[in-house]
Amino acid sequence: MGYSKETERQNKVLGDLLKGRTPEKRVMVGYEGKKEKKDDNISKITELMQEARMPLFCKVCDKVMNKRLDDKMWTLYGHCFDCQLKFENKLRIEGKYKDWEKKKIRANKISFIKEQIQAIEEWRDMKAPEWYNNVGVNTPELEKEQWDVDTTQIKLMADEALEKFNETLKELENEE
Repeated sequence: MGYSKETERQNKVLGDLLKGRTPEKRVMVGYEGKKEKKDDNISKITELMQEARMPLFCKVCDKVMNKRLDDKMWTLYGHCFDCQLKFENKLRIEGKYKDWEKKKIRANKISFIKEQIQAIEEWRDMKAPEWYNNVGVNTPELEKEQWDVDTTQIKLMADEALEKFNETLKELENEE
């Protein structure tokens, strides 16, 4: 195995130290190496992963976040459980907690309704399911099984549900 220049330099320094001589002093300068082309998608993904990963310390109070509730509060609000308690306590003292709570509940309802609307739209446009079964003992064959589904009835039900959900969504968005 061949030695690198750095290994040779380290051996020379060790030899100088063993003989009682002062080794050559060096100044280390940061070296980043060859820069590779960065893929924007990969860098965006790594940024998102860093944001989603809970850090060891809270950004607000610099306390160690090692409780299970810290993990939950980090994903919801971006700080530890203790900071959330302080925030809610401050709102209660100022008399603003009920309004904040109502806004959170309203936002959760709107989010739930939007998810339901999306799920119904996907369900409405679904085709009838089909399965392929392996039949036959000596000579294997594929048998196609297709269910008869009344797509017009499904679309009517989906449209009716979407209408109700959209009405509720408008009412919630217009509340203040």
